[in-house]
Amino acid sequence: MKRKRTLLVLASLLLVALISACGANQSNEPKNANATGTTSEGSKATPESSGGKDESFTIRIGTWFIDDRPFMQEFKTNVEKSYKQKYPNATIQWDITLGDAYADKLKAELASDTAPDVFFHQGKTAVFGEVGYLSDLSGEAWGAKLNPGTKSAYSYKDTVYALPMGIASSGIWYNKNIFADLGIEVPKSWAEMESAFEKIQSAGITPVAAGFKDAWTASMTFNLWMQPHGYESSPTYGKDLYEGKKRLDGPEVQAVMMHLQEMVEKGYLNKNALSIDWPQSADLFTSGKAAMIAQGPWMPGTAQENFQTKGHTAFELGYLPFRTEKGYAKLSLGIDQSLSVNAKTKLLQQAKDLVAVIASPEVYGPFNVGSGTVPGIQGMQLEYPNAALNDLLKVVDETESGIGYEAYLPASAMTSLTETFTKVASGIKLDVKDLTEAQKKLEKDIGTVILPAE
Repeated sequence: MKRKRTLLVLASLLLVALISACGANQSNEPKNANATGTTSEGSKATPESSGGKDESFTIRIGTWFIDDRPFMQEFKTNVEKSYKQKYPNATIQWDITLGDAYADKLKAELASDTAPDVFFHQGKTAVFGEVGYLSDLSGEAWGAKLNPGTKSAYSYKDTVYALPMGIASSGIWYNKNIFADLGIEVPKSWAEMESAFEKIQSAGITPVAAGFKDAWTASMTFNLWMQPHGYESSPTYGKDLYEGKKRLDGPEVQAVMMHLQEMVEKGYLNKNALSIDWPQSADLFTSGKAAMIAQGPWMPGTAQENFQTKGHTAFELGYLPFRTEKGYAKLSLGIDQSLSVNAKTKLLQQAKDLVAVIASPEVYGPFNVGSGTVPGIQGMQLEYPNAALNDLLKVVDETESGIGYEAYLPASAMTSLTETFTKVASGIKLDVKDLTEAQKKLEKDIGTVILPAE
């Protein structure tokens, strides 16, 4: 009997000790959160959060492009200032790894569950969404205002996973002074474009500057040209190519190649187009020796730099899209940076609120003006210091846009098309067999294509 009482006492004491230990562990656990376990001040933290407005926590944001440029520093300041209004005691920890090393670092962190709560990435929405790395942002207010032409950059299987930071649209930049002096209106069809070429050439000026020594410039020009010709024939042209309903040796591709062939034969391109790179072609344009150039949204900034450093006489740039014979235009919109929330974050609401802050006009607008991009959120009225970017914004707002047809092609087929385009640009007449070869590569390597969101 005495032994039984002793055992009961010992059991009771053990139970009390266990309860006390559990209570001590719960009461001593820190509440501010950080996925790496360390705040920006170096104190230990756990990824637990109740989401209270006055709560102290540290939230991490990963990026590769925020450097010392004034507008980038302004962006950081604007984010922190606006976020403090919602969470006065929050600390934003910027995890910045400049350059290409960031992408590999982010992949490793996502795989090991150590990635930032919020992070920027480049073209990885579908890849990261498929493996479950991203939080669903479909319910966010800004999600309903996104430009549908950038859907592949912000969604996967009809779920919004990212905020596109800004739209980059390449196209034809032109010298407004030359157009005005020669009485040329902005071309609204391919026939009007050809008429402009003739007038410019007659004035002793090269109509279009090209630097196809850089293969990417030839590829970009061809893709921009193909976009309206393809989608005018079918609203699902890219997918039609993927499914075999359209062919790369079909009339759409042949039409673009024949237009190029005609331009070469009539001398509308600079004769050294195959032997100069893109900066040299930019020099040809900004020096006034050429009236137009097909390039990306960085062209206005490059022109401004050339005006200041190379003694070129400054002129006002304009922007226009490639058009078909019937005047149809369709833009292919690109996204450089996309912003997502880590699916494993313990600060889910705070992370969503941080993205919402970045999507606000006060933060998002100045970022786009500074970076020379068009807002991916529709309805924002911005004023760019460079008039050419205002033209670009107007064209993007007024022109149909969508996924680039090339997103449905394997790399091998795209390389083959670029080689054929370059061949024609060199003065060799189009051989349809070259396009048939591209079609064969499409059929052979179609399994390597990851279909974009539609």
